[in-house]
Amino acid sequence: MQCSSRERVLIALRHDEPDAVPWIEGIVEDGIASKIIGMPVRVRWDIAPSGLPVMSGAELAEEQKKVCKVFGKDNINYNAFAPVYAERMIGPDGRVMIGKGLIATEADLARLKLPDPRADSLYAPARQFLEHKGPYAACACVRLGIGATLYSMGVEAFTYALADNPDFALEVLQRYIDWNVAVMERLQELGFDVIWAFDDFCADSGPLVSPMAFRQHVLPRLQKAASTIEVPWIAHTDGNFMPLLEDWLTLRMNAIHPIQPDVVDIYQVKERVTGRVALVGNIDMKLLAEGTTEEVRELVRERIQCLAPGGGYLISSSNSITDYLREENVRAMIDAVDTYRCRPYDGSRRLSTQNTTSAGYA
Repeated sequence: MQCSSRERVLIALRHDEPDAVPWIEGIVEDGIASKIIGMPVRVRWDIAPSGLPVMSGAELAEEQKKVCKVFGKDNINYNAFAPVYAERMIGPDGRVMIGKGLIATEADLARLKLPDPRADSLYAPARQFLEHKGPYAACACVRLGIGATLYSMGVEAFTYALADNPDFALEVLQRYIDWNVAVMERLQELGFDVIWAFDDFCADSGPLVSPMAFRQHVLPRLQKAASTIEVPWIAHTDGNFMPLLEDWLTLRMNAIHPIQPDVVDIYQVKERVTGRVALVGNIDMKLLAEGTTEEVRELVRERIQCLAPGGGYLISSSNSITDYLREENVRAMIDAVDTYRCRPYDGSRRLSTQNTTSAGYA
């Protein structure tokens, strides 16, 4: 029986096997989307200082649906991020990058002013978005708390504060967690299908916070936040999460994303987590940016045919569909997903995951 996009995503997040492998993305940027579709679209994660999308919920949903129809993608995303307090830098390509954190001392706590999570007006765009979601899986994109804390304080300042002034560091973390828990409660009441939590806490070399400090200070607070999630949810971190994999899984997420192929072997992860958590991602950003169309098609084919049988795999880039990717390679991914997403495993040789590099960004 043919599933809707929404059904396909939810089945895979239950670790079951839908009619076709779902394709979901956290970000599809405007430039590449417009090239592929052949008309201007606005789908990038542009957000106001409040953390909410800059366009109306209705417009945001309709623009993203245009992308889904052409790409064959199964999800649309609504941003509900708490504001972060950090310097912002504009790169040569116009991309906004997060710089130095501005919450450096206890005196800076006065800067940390978050919108009232109980205000009905905060959720008006989300209601509009859901009214226009169509057959797609509607994902509410949030940060549980550690991601926003690391942005606002800076990684170095946060880790030093954990050692020298833990009350201050944990006050920042708890404020973000409390806000996000209240927001997630409302978003779930409104009817979002999936919560997608973007909390980077790892770099290519490994965890940004020492495993001991993470387990002692951060993990218990994240566990309490995650326990309030009642819909299927996806947890995100870039980088090498393997030293903290078992700790991370105690959050009881339905899936992990994006499994960066240059630092994590997705097949090793699959061996350890099968039946416990679904896998999302692993289509190499560097390959999409610099490889050939044939390499892209082969990688998509191999990942689908080796990871999807039995369920619990959702295809996605290893970070985002960004404007710097080669247009022809994104088109090759679209075509390969369409070609192989319904095909059973054919016993093909697995490609190496150690000879590719991710070119994504936080």
